[in-house]
Amino acid sequence: FIQSNLRKMLNLMESLWSIEESSVIYFCNTIFFGATLLTVVFIIILFQQRTLTELSYSQEFINKNHVNVLYSKNWEEEDLPVLLILPGNPGQAGFYLEYMHLLVEECQSNFKACVISHVGHSPALDRTFNVRDQVESKLQFITSKLKPESRLFIIGHSFGAYIALKLLEKGIRIEKVILLFPTFDNMAKMPKAANLYKMLEWQSSIIFVAWLTCMLPQQLKDKMIQFYSSRFSSNIQDHMTSTISELIEPNALRNVFGLAQSELSIIKDPDFKLIRKHKDKIVFYYGMHDLWAPLDCLRRLRQAVPGVCRIYWFFVDCSQIGSRS
Repeated sequence: FIQSNLRKMLNLMESLWSIEESSVIYFCNTIFFGATLLTVVFIIILFQQRTLTELSYSQEFINKNHVNVLYSKNWEEEDLPVLLILPGNPGQAGFYLEYMHLLVEECQSNFKACVISHVGHSPALDRTFNVRDQVESKLQFITSKLKPESRLFIIGHSFGAYIALKLLEKGIRIEKVILLFPTFDNMAKMPKAANLYKMLEWQSSIIFVAWLTCMLPQQLKDKMIQFYSSRFSSNIQDHMTSTISELIEPNALRNVFGLAQSELSIIKDPDFKLIRKHKDKIVFYYGMHDLWAPLDCLRRLRQAVPGVCRIYWFFVDCSQIGSRS
């Protein structure tokens, strides 16, 4: 547009003010350059409005693989009981960062805590790891990174509950095991399994889209994550955006899908004999409308293990996800 109309603009300006043509060209170029510069500055401000809080992972080398671990601020203090949080699937520790800090804070720092990511999920690795690999990774972490005399408490969420029970089976000395929305009962028969099977059919396409997003500038990708996440929660923390960005890497998604397939094929009938043996140290939490661990699983557990330690079930208001409450 400027090239086609520059001559008209020059003639008009020369006739009105008798300005030298070279001066007019310089003036127009200055205006054009200034507008372009302002546009670039605006885009930079838009996508770099604030720097996201980076997750301060400690990368541990466990069983010949790197695994990201998050530690509470008081981790270096001696003689404190240890709370180990085992994630579900996806297994990025960043999803549990705020939860870990709140637990330590509310308990007045009477224990230290850590969240260990699933191997292959964080950092993303170029090979897939199954259920047995994840159990072995947590076993190696406990035996190599924790002192033998440590008082150990474990919180297992979803698939992490299955891992916690396997650690009991392998003879790890644990004082209390708290299982949140536990998935250790015939996952392939759960109401939510049908949706997962459909997603697994589309995994190649989903991973391809993730590969395309990796080409975007990180700031743009973060903004897209924040925009879509705001549809589910109005209070998405910076570290959560970083964690989701970590999740949608192709190799991370490949491990998420691979682990899901392994869960569906391996997690069958619960080991009620093991639960009966350790029932005094296990606490179960079930959700009223959790389609991966429905209340039918709770009823089956009560019938198979009479007198099992405390069992809770409750309703979660999804509008409050991300808030302190």
